[in-house]
Amino acid sequence: MAHSSLTGWRMELSEPPPLAALRDETEALSSVLGALDPGQFALPTNCPPWDLRELVVHTAASVAVRAPLPPADPESVLFSAADYYRRAERETSEYRQENVDRTRQLARQVLAGTSPARWFDQVTQDAVSKLGHDDLDRIVLISQRAMRLADWVLTRVISVAAHGLDVALTLGRPPWTTAQALAVIRPVFVELIGAPPPASLGWDDQALLATATGRRALTAEEQKHLGPFAERFPVLS
Repeated sequence: MAHSSLTGWRMELSEPPPLAALRDETEALSSVLGALDPGQFALPTNCPPWDLRELVVHTAASVAVRAPLPPADPESVLFSAADYYRRAERETSEYRQENVDRTRQLARQVLAGTSPARWFDQVTQDAVSKLGHDDLDRIVLISQRAMRLADWVLTRVISVAAHGLDVALTLGRPPWTTAQALAVIRPVFVELIGAPPPASLGWDDQALLATATGRRALTAEEQKHLGPFAERFPVLS
């Protein structure tokens, strides 16, 4: 037994940082969800019109890996994790409405036979397991764009971390974002902003996550420190 535990520990240490961050962040959110009372999942969230159960379903679905992601031409121009969030369609009302409707329909289907917490746990564990058996350097096709699988995994870490903030806001709790997640997603936000946030802001990575994703608004003083870069906030929503 001792040998098996040591082997598992070494395997976890050898995980690529994006995958380790996704594992940490999904497990942290799963732990919170598993401790909630069933009635709390009916709470409205700051992602209207979703209630908490729909937000949880959306977050799990964003991570789900139903089959190996299709390969892309290795000679393709590669999109980065930041480029993923620059897709023009993300800003359209049609994209947002389809996202809302698809999530509500999925929630009705999957929650007819299980709880939001259990479904989140099952879907995210399955995704991390499948990704752990894949090659994160593989070039895959995501929304008709070529990306390294590792960069797509980074976008999934951002999804879980940002929606974890939504869950924390809904529950009136301090955020629990993991250090591993904050470390790997910081460079994505820096690329989207166009420069590192000025040290004069005094932001830690948790503040950067909340502000970059629009979970907290810039103050007038912060806008002064950011100068022209303030116009880029939130860098994603």
